[in-house]
Amino acid sequence: MAKSESNFNKQLVSITPDSVVDMYEIDFSNLQSNFEMLKDLYGVNLGADPVYRFSPMKNSSNPVYWQGNAYQPLPVKMEGFESQSDGRLPRPTISIANPEGLLSKIVRSNKDFANCKITRKRTFVKFLDDENFQNRNLNESGKNPFGESDPNSHFPDDIFFVNKKTVENKNVITFELVSSLELQGSAVPARIVMPSHCSWMYRCSIGCGYKGLAIEDTEGRDLTQKYAHNYYSNGLEDIPKWSKHGFLDNEQVPGGYDSGRLVKIIPQSSTDPYKSTPVVFLCIKTHAIASDHIPFFDINHWVKDECQKTIDSCKKRFSKSHEDSLGGSRDITDYNKTNITHKGLRFGGFPGTERYPVG
Repeated sequence: MAKSESNFNKQLVSITPDSVVDMYEIDFSNLQSNFEMLKDLYGVNLGADPVYRFSPMKNSSNPVYWQGNAYQPLPVKMEGFESQSDGRLPRPTISIANPEGLLSKIVRSNKDFANCKITRKRTFVKFLDDENFQNRNLNESGKNPFGESDPNSHFPDDIFFVNKKTVENKNVITFELVSSLELQGSAVPARIVMPSHCSWMYRCSIGCGYKGLAIEDTEGRDLTQKYAHNYYSNGLEDIPKWSKHGFLDNEQVPGGYDSGRLVKIIPQSSTDPYKSTPVVFLCIKTHAIASDHIPFFDINHWVKDECQKTIDSCKKRFSKSHEDSLGGSRDITDYNKTNITHKGLRFGGFPGTERYPVG
């Protein structure tokens, strides 16, 4: 290790320094179950490794090899590392190429990569793995011709976390990054006391536990009148899993879905209840080929069942009746009959902490 540090320091102060190679890693470990689901549903296969590695440098048509790992060639730009004179922490951005919209499909189905760890690694060409130079006609020895390969000679890693997606188009996706000190959602204690917002994950077996039918979309618009309740007398249990072969799930005779059909998608690869929570979608436009209209990606044919995380939203799911927006009371047991045995609301907020009415 001391020799590696010495070699690296000599290169830093050299009057003829070698070229610097940038490499990037995105840690998807908190989303890995969803990526495996994408492999089953859409044929998008990122492999079993929860870390995706890429580099803007080209090694002919091969990956760049460093510390035994392969970094795939992909255009990427990272900027904004400069420290502020007023003490504010830097918030760099990373822009990644979006070939054929592949990255968009993955991002949209995985919460915009929120809180994923991104690491920038940098070293000099002379320290790269020998594997980069093997099977080359001009380099029969297969060794690094610019120096001696050394996996311990490198700049300190720059580690950030995805804060939010700022740009998305057919060419590029840009994320704003923050340090671990500014990581959104990180707090002590782990559960924040909030008066009017539920902290439970919707439909997760821990906390929420809702097993009924679709109630409302992300804007709070009612969905209960757009499908036949009698098709799903046992709630979530009777909602069929979405199939790329259509409603009949017949591989020999591919089909689609009619408007008004409910489907669910459940990641099967994780034992973590937070990563295996079912997601319910309502078909809003009839289509003949299911594989052309994936629920996660096609908002013109599917609408996702969401929860507004308010007490009112909780009443819609865990009460026998609910007062609608016009002031009338209506029976809602048709679409939540599997939940009316719950004792009390599952609302995860703390209304008693609000001393005065809000709004």
